[in-house]
Amino acid sequence: ALTAPIIGGLCEMCEDLVSERASVGYYSAELSSGVKFEGTVTRDVALHRYSATSPLTLQIDFSHSGLLPELGDRYYDIPECVEVEIKSKSRVTAHLKNQGVDLYFAAECKDSSGAYLWKNYEKLGGESIAESECKSPIGAAFVCGDNAEMRLSLSLVSREHAEELLDNAPLDFEAARRDTEDAWENYLSKIKIKTEDDTLREIFYSNLYHSLIKPCCANGESFIYDREKNSDFCFDLATMWDMYKTALPLIFTLYPEESRSIVNTLLSVTEKEGKSPINLTLSRTTDFSLQARMLAEHSFADYSYRYESADRERMVDAALLDLSAQKDFLETGYTERFTHILDICEALYATADIAREIGREADAEYLLSIADSFTNAYDKETGMMDERSPYYEGDNYNYSFRLHKDMQRRIDLMGKEKFLEKLDELFGYTRDAVKQSREPNVNPQIAGFHSFEGFNNESDMEAPFAYIYAGRHDKTAEILSSGMKYMFTKGRGGLPGNNDSGGLSSYYVWASLGIYPVTGQDKMLIGSPILDGAELILSNGKTFKITVYDNNSSHIYVKRVLLNGREITDYSFSVREMMQGGHLEIYKS
Repeated sequence: ALTAPIIGGLCEMCEDLVSERASVGYYSAELSSGVKFEGTVTRDVALHRYSATSPLTLQIDFSHSGLLPELGDRYYDIPECVEVEIKSKSRVTAHLKNQGVDLYFAAECKDSSGAYLWKNYEKLGGESIAESECKSPIGAAFVCGDNAEMRLSLSLVSREHAEELLDNAPLDFEAARRDTEDAWENYLSKIKIKTEDDTLREIFYSNLYHSLIKPCCANGESFIYDREKNSDFCFDLATMWDMYKTALPLIFTLYPEESRSIVNTLLSVTEKEGKSPINLTLSRTTDFSLQARMLAEHSFADYSYRYESADRERMVDAALLDLSAQKDFLETGYTERFTHILDICEALYATADIAREIGREADAEYLLSIADSFTNAYDKETGMMDERSPYYEGDNYNYSFRLHKDMQRRIDLMGKEKFLEKLDELFGYTRDAVKQSREPNVNPQIAGFHSFEGFNNESDMEAPFAYIYAGRHDKTAEILSSGMKYMFTKGRGGLPGNNDSGGLSSYYVWASLGIYPVTGQDKMLIGSPILDGAELILSNGKTFKITVYDNNSSHIYVKRVLLNGREITDYSFSVREMMQGGHLEIYKS
């Protein structure tokens, strides 16, 4: 649904923004018409406040998907049906079916003197309208004075439930704003950082905030599986490819309720559909299967390492079900995209660990026997990812330095010296500067860039840490410290690329702390922290403290690491050890 404050008659919204301002849980903007808009949200309801110098009409287009048609049919779609009903002069409800999902809205404007229906920006009579083929904009409008407040709710269950959400929500805009600010303060205070640099502090908490925007928890409202059997439901896991490496491990580390909902959702969808989801949005028609496969199993393992209460039996069963759907791989040991071989095999390694923990040794051995075929993805001559495969957002270089369960075996495929040589080439140590293409649709594999895609790209975002396994942590430190210094800043454009559902911002959070989660493994790696220290209030209530010594801009290398007084020499420690709380000390030089 798209709302618009209109002065005069109904029309397509096309005004310019004169100014805008935002803070956590609050947004305001002034339009070229002179109308000022303010917005805040609760868990269930959006609250709008408008002020103008002339009487307003609050126009709601219930047929609008919220995205621009210019994005194409993959994202923007015409609803299959729309129904709108006037309930009173101050309340309207609506139902539409968009991309296979039923959406139910309720809107209330306490300052309204009347409400009416409209179609194609023309006022209609009557109390309800229903269109089976919605080819024109359809909605409702509230007639207001020069100041108005409106509340809007969305349900995936029914219009009655949408109204129930309205009835239980705060009536006062400022009260809702305060509650939302308090809620965000609670989320953000799970990490308390130590730094004297106010700019760094702002960048850090901005990135932490943006790491927590997704997914959306809508417990009790599943449109995929029986919500009576499992009330947990999350959507906007869009996509798992974006979130599974850094964003979900961050959430699992700090936020228990949200973590449980996410994992129960992934398990339930896998059980219902016979395979794990790569993309879970308010759509039954979008498919991102070319990105990856079996990523949920990595997240099952990440959750398992952090929560003793994890349902490991269910996780193993779901993984076996998911594996049975990978028929091309099971029959041949190959997939069209060789990166999917790595996805599947690493998922099986992770699941085998879980199976072994609960005594399902036969399942563990079966999974391991298949997982060992990850080497099929690599060229037998070069040890790099095979060039015969197509690649998503990158080329074979970008995917050749994934952090495997068995990194020694992976390095042995090409030898340590060759492995380091190719890593140096990827990061530009041994080559002239790459001339970046200005053609957005160029194929990097054909162009032969063979360069690091960036911290914003899941194809190789963990590649700097591959140096650790070859004994060159110094280069991990050089790349990370340079990236943190030159690629992140304040304000608009402060991230070096698309945040990808929190994938990039959560990467920054981990890198700033000086630790990095290896998804699907009980392993944390040491990076090069830029903070003086931090305290993480873990999901179990324990505290994990990080202290960084001799931290300044010229000290980027790590010369010594202690965890609870024990010296760490391989730059790694276990997730489970972190979750027990304790003290990590990093000495820089």
